[in-house]
Amino acid sequence: MTVKFNSNFCHIFKLAPVAALLATSVLATQAFAAEAEVDVMGKGNTQLEFKLAHSKDKSNNYKETSTPFLARIGVTETIEIRVAADGYIKSTVLGETTRGMGDTNLGVRWRLQESDEKTGQTGMALQLEQGLPTGARAFKSDGGSTALKYTAAWALPNDMSLGVQPGLLRVKNEDGRWYVAPSVSVTFAKSWTPQFRTVAELIAPQLTSLGNGGNQIFAALGATYSLNDMFELEVFYARSLNSNAPANNLAAGVNVKF
Repeated sequence: MTVKFNSNFCHIFKLAPVAALLATSVLATQAFAAEAEVDVMGKGNTQLEFKLAHSKDKSNNYKETSTPFLARIGVTETIEIRVAADGYIKSTVLGETTRGMGDTNLGVRWRLQESDEKTGQTGMALQLEQGLPTGARAFKSDGGSTALKYTAAWALPNDMSLGVQPGLLRVKNEDGRWYVAPSVSVTFAKSWTPQFRTVAELIAPQLTSLGNGGNQIFAALGATYSLNDMFELEVFYARSLNSNAPANNLAAGVNVKF
């Protein structure tokens, strides 16, 4: 269960005009791609993730539906390429509805070391992401964004795991000025059966001043269920812990591995 946040979440949510609110599109349920984990697909393996996401907030009568997508492509046993897209977006703010395609994000994850419960070895990975302003005018970011993340993960007894992912984000604010903000996520996962897994996450995609959109903090729960070696179902809910982002964010989808 993973979450990746749109590069446009830097804008002030509750006090912004309609155009800026639209720029917060796919805040908590964009492409499910940034869980604090070190796993990679492995050479020759690919996973495609298709989602239907919905965000809603009573403030400004905001609601949004989107179709985020993520492709994970294993190029070596330790490196995978990641291509994420916001997909088609329908966003309504103060009664005004806007439709169009969202931005694209290119990334790479490099697993430096696997976690090992028996030896206590910490899993480690680096992840670099570059947002591309490919979306429709209403949803296009100004110049894209760049994010660098480091992940530390531990395999725990009883099929549990813990991951921590600090990072840095470089993106433009509402005034068109570049700024750099720290990010962090903490993930706790439990495999109940070989098929069923649950995840609890605390996610802060940016920690910054109000002028740059303010702190963005979410508490999230999710679950995955593997139908077989090829198909996996996924559901995710994220709740914003402040007023700088949509309060309720839900997504569900299917992952296809081959």
